[in-house]
Amino acid sequence: MKKRVEKTSYICMVLLCAGMTFGCASDLNARISVEEPDTVQNFVQTQEQQTEKESTIQETEEQEPESEETNTPEQQLEQNTEFFYEEAEKQGIDQHTAEVCLQTLMDDNVFQDGAMALTGLRIDDIDGNGQKDMLVMVLDMEEKPYYGGGGLWLYINEDTPYYFTEDMCSFYGWFDVFWEDIDNDENVEIVFSAQGTGCGAVGDSYKAIFKYRSHSEPSSEKNCIERMLLPSDYEGDYDCGLHIDVIQEPESGKYSAHCPYLGEQISFSAQNTEGWDLPAAAETVGGNARGYYNLRAAEYEGKNALLASEYLHGEGGTADCVGTAQFLITWREDGTPEVVKWWIDALN
Repeated sequence: MKKRVEKTSYICMVLLCAGMTFGCASDLNARISVEEPDTVQNFVQTQEQQTEKESTIQETEEQEPESEETNTPEQQLEQNTEFFYEEAEKQGIDQHTAEVCLQTLMDDNVFQDGAMALTGLRIDDIDGNGQKDMLVMVLDMEEKPYYGGGGLWLYINEDTPYYFTEDMCSFYGWFDVFWEDIDNDENVEIVFSAQGTGCGAVGDSYKAIFKYRSHSEPSSEKNCIERMLLPSDYEGDYDCGLHIDVIQEPESGKYSAHCPYLGEQISFSAQNTEGWDLPAAAETVGGNARGYYNLRAAEYEGKNALLASEYLHGEGGTADCVGTAQFLITWREDGTPEVVKWWIDALN
């Protein structure tokens, strides 16, 4: 019940954010594009129009299940098979390898006799040993929730498959993934981000990093995959990131970004929202939205690292993008994550 209440509150927050922006970031690697209203009045009018539009969409969505046809388990299995081969072909996987991989999923009943839809697939040599591995995403076709109701399977070598599921993660197939030894311990990490249904700033995404330990390590166990931590001061269990206060200075076009977690403040320049008066003294007017997004591999002092972004908004609300905070993340030998460098990419 607690998870369901948290989920409901989260979706309400997502819809509230949606009314304050003019575009969704459906691709984690896409450049942020933000339109700024000419006046406060135009902003309010646009917000009201967006709210009316969302109400109409919501009513339509609520009516859809009555006329929506539900696949039988047999039909769902057929669709899963068709989707599997289509994705395998796009990824350059030969027919024999694809057949072997699909049969593995069938033998393990990953699709639960047709109750689960295959929504995402990656076939590649994740750990670099010459053997094809699989990342498989499935969704519960009986519940079809906004979040949760599915899971992520990781098949690496001959190890016991690793299954990940989380109530606040979307398993509809909108995801980004790459693998790299980002902590320099000679084990590969799988960096996974699942895009949710939320709009506002950069939308929303669930972030998770999984470390794969080779059996060649003396300490390795049968299940060689474990989840890694990211530096975060978020209290919720559905997201991660660092809180940023965006401070507007009394001087035109001047801002500061303060990160309490790091105890540091960075000054930068950005365009003020048109029609708003400058404050008499420096004051907090905005902050970060939705935590980390656009996770990617980077380099720091000749070693691998992880680079994560955060969207920053100013006095004009979530749609008022003033810049992007960039965090360079590494891990200590004991697995503790730390931000070794951060900066602001301002929009001038």
